[in-house]
Amino acid sequence: MSEIFDIQLLPHDRHIKGKGGRSLMEALVDHSIFLRSDCGSRGNCGKCKVNKLSSNGSTESVTSCTFEITEDLKIEIPESSMLSAHIISKAPVVFPDSFNNRTIDLTADDRYGIGADLGTTTIAIYLCNMTSGKILSSVAIKNPQALYGDDVMSRIGAIGMKEGNLKHLQKLVVRAMEWGIMELLHSRDLNKTEIAQVVTVGNPTMIHILAGIDPQSIGTFPYKPAFYEARTIQSSEVGFNLGEIPLQILPQVSGFIGGDILGAALAVDLDNQPDGTLLIDLGTNGELLLKGKDKLFATSCATGPAFEGASLSCGMQAIPGAVNKVVIKRAQEFPDYTIINPKKSSKVKPFGVCGTGVISGVAEFCRKQIIEPGGAFEKGDTIKPLQKDPEGKPRYILVQENSSQDGSPVFISQKDIRSVQLGKGALITGIEFLLKAAGYEKPEKIIIAGAFGTFLEKDDMLTLGMIPDIQPDKIEVAGNSAGAGAVMVLCDNSFLKKAVEIAGRITIVDLACDQKFQEVFVQKLGFPFLKN
Repeated sequence: MSEIFDIQLLPHDRHIKGKGGRSLMEALVDHSIFLRSDCGSRGNCGKCKVNKLSSNGSTESVTSCTFEITEDLKIEIPESSMLSAHIISKAPVVFPDSFNNRTIDLTADDRYGIGADLGTTTIAIYLCNMTSGKILSSVAIKNPQALYGDDVMSRIGAIGMKEGNLKHLQKLVVRAMEWGIMELLHSRDLNKTEIAQVVTVGNPTMIHILAGIDPQSIGTFPYKPAFYEARTIQSSEVGFNLGEIPLQILPQVSGFIGGDILGAALAVDLDNQPDGTLLIDLGTNGELLLKGKDKLFATSCATGPAFEGASLSCGMQAIPGAVNKVVIKRAQEFPDYTIINPKKSSKVKPFGVCGTGVISGVAEFCRKQIIEPGGAFEKGDTIKPLQKDPEGKPRYILVQENSSQDGSPVFISQKDIRSVQLGKGALITGIEFLLKAAGYEKPEKIIIAGAFGTFLEKDDMLTLGMIPDIQPDKIEVAGNSAGAGAVMVLCDNSFLKKAVEIAGRITIVDLACDQKFQEVFVQKLGFPFLKN
């Protein structure tokens, strides 16, 4: 059994407990104290630093996500390290006519509820007026389970490694969601007793962990979830301190196809889209749903954390200071770029690069032939931003030291390009296998859902070969459709019935059992537009 240590938080003299061997950040999250973790808890960004006070009065700055608890501690948390409720850019939420035009009882009292999209990397939470169907406020925060790995398989592996890890990962996400909910309530002067229901969508692994159900069956062949049906459970049963509030989860279709893609299908009104419409819910896990002539086809692919910025050398979330677009006018010169800066503050300087920024940058590398078709940087000394790191490895400087927030360059490394290749290779291969199973050569229409996909440029996706080469006017960006679907179910129970009905019509295309998948995947790692 792990030793328990005392952690004293100064100057308020609050005491919390932390298990030996776990990170300081985990102990803080366990007690609903959330710090910034822009790099995905790798110790790279330095945004979660706290001041550790020693017995002799000296102070040491430590990175809380990598600092292991081995003794009693006294710490001070700088205000700059604390998570604020608005730090992550939220994708727009768009509802279909079937929701907007439904009959509303104007005489009914206002009822409030929470719709949540529980992503592997990011949790989006919406405070809603259930009577009117309006979103009152929203917040997006980092999923603290990233401490146990970027993807679902890493977290399933962590659960299998040690008894009690399932409960711990559940507690991490419950505390994060609860923190977000309380922030939203405070912003509207509401009390938690006024919340009538919570609806949560997510991939099967995330939903299993939230419900406290072991997801290890998803991690081994034949990759089946422990349950499939939609469930209503009491929020208190999974650890929420919100009172006896029903928590609704949507059905699971397979081990990797869950309520998030069903919510997205509701929000884009997939049944009324033309045959051949491909819905892509793009994030750490890519979920694909294709409307065929008489049935639906679905599959999933591990696109990886690069698309969310988590695994990049200078990676960070889509928050103020993140490079989100790169423009290279001349290959020999340093690029232009834009950063996320919603308040247009002159104090915000570049600090890192988010997922859309690296996609934009790599697409520009391709257009200006700064990288070869296989993804390697071109050799030569004529490209000024292409420099060697201290280990002699090439990297492309987006932001020079004197222009960045902390005096360190912001760059894209060869490893980052490889991460993009792996993600886009998995995505386009999954799409092609799905199309083949449904009898299509190309999709009639593509709908891009998910917070990450919302901010991507269509031309960048086409340039990198992330999606099939179709006319840009046949590509539609739909915002956080999974979150919109959660809100629709929250406000109108008929959409839950619709989600269950959609789940029953889906045919799963199992990529893991297809021997040709790896062969095609390897072929898709290159950048097709550069081939002669």
